[in-house]
Amino acid sequence: MKMIGMISIKCSIILVLYLSIFLVKGISCAEEANYPIKVEIIDKNQAIYDTPENTLAALCSALIKEDLNWTDETLTEESLKEQKRLFEKAGIDPRKIFELEKGVTDTYIIDRMEYKDAVVLVIEDHDKEGSITKIPLTFVREGGKWKQTNKFASDENLLEYLNYIKPEEIISSATMIRPNRWNLNWYNRIKEHIEEKEWIKGFAERVCILCMIGNLKDNEGNSHSVEEIVPEKLLLNYLVHPQPWWFGQGGKIALIVDLREGRDLSKIRGFKDWHNKNKFSKKYKGPVMLVRFNKFKAMETLSEMIPGEEYDIMVSGELKDGKRFKGSAKITIKGWKAEHRWDLKDPDWLNSDKDMDKWWNKEKDFESWWEKIRKNHKR
Repeated sequence: MKMIGMISIKCSIILVLYLSIFLVKGISCAEEANYPIKVEIIDKNQAIYDTPENTLAALCSALIKEDLNWTDETLTEESLKEQKRLFEKAGIDPRKIFELEKGVTDTYIIDRMEYKDAVVLVIEDHDKEGSITKIPLTFVREGGKWKQTNKFASDENLLEYLNYIKPEEIISSATMIRPNRWNLNWYNRIKEHIEEKEWIKGFAERVCILCMIGNLKDNEGNSHSVEEIVPEKLLLNYLVHPQPWWFGQGGKIALIVDLREGRDLSKIRGFKDWHNKNKFSKKYKGPVMLVRFNKFKAMETLSEMIPGEEYDIMVSGELKDGKRFKGSAKITIKGWKAEHRWDLKDPDWLNSDKDMDKWWNKEKDFESWWEKIRKNHKR
């Protein structure tokens, strides 16, 4: 980049390293993956280099484990030589690259694209202070393997994928999630049988949780309307996209309603009765956004689930002007009681948490499909 030539050689090296081998926690995934993907650590004996994603897993895991020889194996020969030259010229210990990991909590691959003879993986890194750093990493094939390269570090075309968002620049929101008690046994039973039973898979793909977003405020206390939110950018725990609402022949990613004035509530089956029995609307000022997320996928985002424990669920996105927002809500993991019975031949065990009774799941095609499943299995 042009700015590299304007600063000291030591800063240049750190910047080049930051851009070319930015620290994330490794992931192993298929080439046709759906993004975003949360990255995880892998062991050296799990490392493969058949895709850019898997090479990234090896590179970043090596950095986390502070294995310098392993990091060298993931770079192209040219990039490795350039890196060593810069370190030697500046008198910097190569192990300084491991310091790039400090403060990182979660990292995500948010996009992938072809670029010249390379593949670009766009990375988003979240640190413990709340900042978000976006950066493009480039990979090329060398010797039959995908290797990370910094030969495009000065290409201005990639600058649009480079961004740093300070914690104070992220707009906050009030967020509510229903239900706020998630059943671990329900999740485990589905996960165990989802590939062998089509009706179990169908239920898991369609049952949702409800998220309500409102009271957007920036760091200076200025309010923002939920109408500024770009629905397509919404994510639960930075991973799960919304499950659209369906009305007749059309679908919507999100609904905007005024809880106090009751506008448009007639379009939402079952909402009015639920709304009248709750006092939650008093905490919201102005319209709110109603979003549905797949329940099974939402539970998959939790790295651990312990009955009785509370977990923060993050709902985030972007406004039309590009600003980011986020808000969190707590949920509790629960388990079935010891005497609970379930039978794969009886679909009702899937609905033990009464998901079908929740108004946000009461779509005619879903209800009709579910009744058909139940009748077929009870014959």
